[in-house]
Amino acid sequence: MQTNRVASNSIFVLAAEAIDFVMRFALVVFAARALGDEDFGKISFAIAFGTLFLILSDLGLNHLLIREIAKKPQQVQRLIGSGLVIKLGLAGLTFLGIFVAAQFTHKPANVLYSVYILAAMLILGSFGDFFTTVFQGFQQLKYDAVASMIMSISNTVIGVIILVLGGDFLDLSWVYLISRLLRLVYCLVIVRFKFTQIKLVFEKTLTKFFLKEGTGFGIIRFFSTIYTYVSTTMLSLMVGDAAVGWYNVAYRLIFAMMVLPMGVTRAVYPALSASFNSNPQMFNNIFAKTFKLMFITGTVAATFLSMLAEPIIVTLFGEDYRNAAGALRILVWATAFYYIGTIMTHTSRATGHQNYTARVVGASAILNVILNFILIPRYSYVGASFAALMSEFLTFALHLWFVERHILRTPFFRLLPKVVIINLVTLALLWLLIDFPLLTTIGFGLPVTAALVYVTRFFSKEEIVTLLSTMKSLKALKG
Repeated sequence: MQTNRVASNSIFVLAAEAIDFVMRFALVVFAARALGDEDFGKISFAIAFGTLFLILSDLGLNHLLIREIAKKPQQVQRLIGSGLVIKLGLAGLTFLGIFVAAQFTHKPANVLYSVYILAAMLILGSFGDFFTTVFQGFQQLKYDAVASMIMSISNTVIGVIILVLGGDFLDLSWVYLISRLLRLVYCLVIVRFKFTQIKLVFEKTLTKFFLKEGTGFGIIRFFSTIYTYVSTTMLSLMVGDAAVGWYNVAYRLIFAMMVLPMGVTRAVYPALSASFNSNPQMFNNIFAKTFKLMFITGTVAATFLSMLAEPIIVTLFGEDYRNAAGALRILVWATAFYYIGTIMTHTSRATGHQNYTARVVGASAILNVILNFILIPRYSYVGASFAALMSEFLTFALHLWFVERHILRTPFFRLLPKVVIINLVTLALLWLLIDFPLLTTIGFGLPVTAALVYVTRFFSKEEIVTLLSTMKSLKALKG
């Protein structure tokens, strides 16, 4: 039953993530071309700067709520009501922090206005995330999927219209705000009428529990945010907006790659939390299958994007962004480590070891900042890309050691030879086809890679049957 629910949730989430990917990516491509590298760099800076403070609006509350609702669904009203009291206070603190800090950036007035608008957008988005914890805790991710689609479709449709009409990056900032507001309204309605009444509840004991237990999750979120967004902020302040535009074009492609791991772990995390104590065999099974999927997809995607970086960048964004190819070749391998690292970090959190993950992510973020200070002045966006790669590798390596030693045995070393063979053959094929048109190269490369996965028996017959069953279910869902 639990496996079926995870598969069902994965279908909803991945379908939503696919739509979200297409919508967001279309807007990024259109905005990058319409705004130019400098203005695209300005709005990228505004988003990154605000996001650095977003941890103040959460402090790890969301991940903790998902885990607690999954374990004690009958207490959802009490959990949400008490969490909302904390959330409202943190939201005001977050906006104040962004406003005050922005005064010290010495950015032009229009960039500061964009920072303020996007700060409100980020806070509204965090409230939307807060209420989706109910959907995830009950493992009813179809509602989460719809919320995501409402946001991404409205964001892209309105955004493209505004840009076609000649809007600038400030106008686009308002579009981001409106799309988050629409998502929040939907979440409020569904939570109220499908799950529980929403009432503010202050319980001293529960508040202390949230603040104490959420600290580990909050530290993880804080440091994860730093090494995801600090590079953009530092590039803007140390080099200039054009370099930010190039770096963020590459990073947007990386975010596109993250659709799969974020969607899968969103579906898997509640199941891992619920089954850890009650059904160890189910817990091990869910982890192993997810790890295997993340390992092969992450490395194959990195191989394709690193080899085809320049034609992909030029085809999508134009000649002005050719420099972004250098960043992309490095960042894709950081993402490959993220693919297999994220299932281990979520497993650590699901089993109550979030404090270890917090320490590791903190160390990685500190390494990232130090490397950025050293490398950005010399190597600009390429240096920032290398800093991201080293930080992600450290998170992956330390979690691999910890999970192997304290939670369960991973299939990493058993699968590694097959992954190396598959990707080396794929790399050789792409090198031979590099002068062919982009779509031809991809069209030949993907089937060969799929055949290699089958020939090496990377997936068992049972896993292939499960995958085909999931694909049929997804096809039926679309129908």
